[in-house]
Amino acid sequence: MTSTHRRRRGALALVAMLSALLTWSPLSASASLSASEASAPPQGGAVEVSYTETTEIRPGEGWLIDCSGVGTLEGIAVTCADDTVTLVSAGFDADLGTQTLTVPQVSGATRISVDYRVRLELPPLPEVAVDRLDLPIAVGEQALVPLSALGIVCAVCTPDGGATIRVEKIPGGVAAGVGESHLALRGTTAGDAIIPLTITDDAGQEVSVELTVTFVTAPAPTVGGLHVVGDAEKIEIVEQTWGDDAAIVCSSPQSLGLRCTEDGGIERTGTGPAQLLFRVVTDDGRLAWGSITDDADADVAELVAPSWESEAPLSLVSAPVDEQQADAAVPLAGLARLLEGIPAS
Repeated sequence: MTSTHRRRRGALALVAMLSALLTWSPLSASASLSASEASAPPQGGAVEVSYTETTEIRPGEGWLIDCSGVGTLEGIAVTCADDTVTLVSAGFDADLGTQTLTVPQVSGATRISVDYRVRLELPPLPEVAVDRLDLPIAVGEQALVPLSALGIVCAVCTPDGGATIRVEKIPGGVAAGVGESHLALRGTTAGDAIIPLTITDDAGQEVSVELTVTFVTAPAPTVGGLHVVGDAEKIEIVEQTWGDDAAIVCSSPQSLGLRCTEDGGIERTGTGPAQLLFRVVTDDGRLAWGSITDDADADVAELVAPSWESEAPLSLVSAPVDEQQADAAVPLAGLARLLEGIPAS
C-alpha cells in the first residue's frame, strides 16, 4: 500500500470520527443534563408568608418530606404532609424578622436537610380615602373630627403594634393636633387650609396625605352634636345633640364597628375599636357633626377632650376593601329619607 493510499484512508477515518462525534455530542449532553437535573437535590431559599393566606413549601421532583424532622416557627403555624409543608401566619409581627425552617427530604436511600429562610410578607400600604372634609369649620371655633371620618384603610394598625397618626408642619393661622380618637382643628382665617398627615402601620410603612379643611366666617351655630366616649350601646344619640328642627343621620360609611338601629339605638358590628359618626341636619342646610367612641368598660359617657399633640396611636381604621362589607347608611327610626326624621331635641 502506497503512502498516498494510507493518507487517504487516514483522512477518511478522521472524517468519520468527527461525524460520529458531531452526531453524538448534543444527544449525549442532553441526556446527561436531564439525568443531572432529575437527581439534583432540592435547594432551600427565601419564603415570604402572607399575613392573610396560606403559604406552601413543596419538595423537589422525586423527593418526599420527612415530617418527623420538620422544625417550628415563632408566630407562624407549621403543618406537614409528605408532599407539602403549610405555613399560616398568626398575624403580622414586625419583631419576628427572618427565621430558619429545616425541612428534611428523602429520595430512595438519600436523605438531606433543606433550610428555608422564612419571613412575613409586608402588608399593603395604608390608604386614606378622604382628602377634604365635607364640614366647614367656623373661624375661631375648636372643631373635633372623628378619625373614622378620614376613611383610613389599614391592614395592620393595632393599638399595641406601633401604628400612629402624625400631624406634620401646618400652615400659619391654623392649629391642629391629634389624639387616639379625634383630630382637633382651629383656624383664625377664612379659606382652605392644608393639614399634612402621616399614617404609619405596624410594619413601619408610612403614607403621607394632605387633608383640605375649609374655615368659614359664620354666625353662632344653632345646631350641634357632641363628641363623647362611653359604652356605645348605653348611649342615646338624641341626648348628644342640640338645636331645633333638626334630624339626625348616622353615617355608616364613615363609622367603624358601630351602627344605628331602627329603634334609635346603637349596636356593635365587630369586636375591635369602634366609632360612630352622626350628622345633625336642618331643612335649611345647617349641619353639624357628632360622634360616639366606644368604650365598653366605661360606666358613664364623657366628652372627648381635644388633644393638641402632634402624634397619637392609631387603631380606628377600616380593613382593606376586599376584607369587609360596607354598610349602607342607616338613619334613626322614622328617617325614611336623608333629611327627614325625628327632631334632634
